[in-house]
Amino acid sequence: IDYTLILDNHHNLVSFYALPEDSSVSGIMSGLGDNAISVITEGKSAINLDGVWSGSLTEFSAEKGFWISINNFPDSLSVIGFDMDPDRIYELHEGPNLISFPDSGSVDLSSAIPDDVEHLFTAIISEGISALNSDYGWVGSLTGFQGGAGYWVIVQEDLSFSYNTEDLLARSVH
Repeated sequence: IDYTLILDNHHNLVSFYALPEDSSVSGIMSGLGDNAISVITEGKSAINLDGVWSGSLTEFSAEKGFWISINNFPDSLSVIGFDMDPDRIYELHEGPNLISFPDSGSVDLSSAIPDDVEHLFTAIISEGISALNSDYGWVGSLTGFQGGAGYWVIVQEDLSFSYNTEDLLARSVH
């Protein structure tokens, strides 16, 4: 799969639904050259020091979300990779978890989260938008998950889930 992530801010919350065999930070970020500053995920980070990536984050994962920071925007990051498993199981811990969405399409929040665990999701935050799980359903500016975006999901307890992807709105590459 060949796709492009548009980086239109200094700090961009993204995820990867397809990754190459070499998923190293230095390999994937090489397309941004000197424009790349840093990459942060939950509990790990890497910084570009004169073309050498240093830090605890050494490779990208299809399960995680990532903050990619760049000097000059807009820019784009082209990725050619293998289609990852859209039915992958996410292991979440109580509190905030920085995760991906496993497909190139999009789906609304309530349809994407399985009914048996949806009540355990308190809030979902993406870049500049968010939603709260209320007694009346999901409320806020975030209405769905989309391939290529990263998400902070806040859950009330440890849980495992897999997105419901059968209701995808589109299977186009972003």
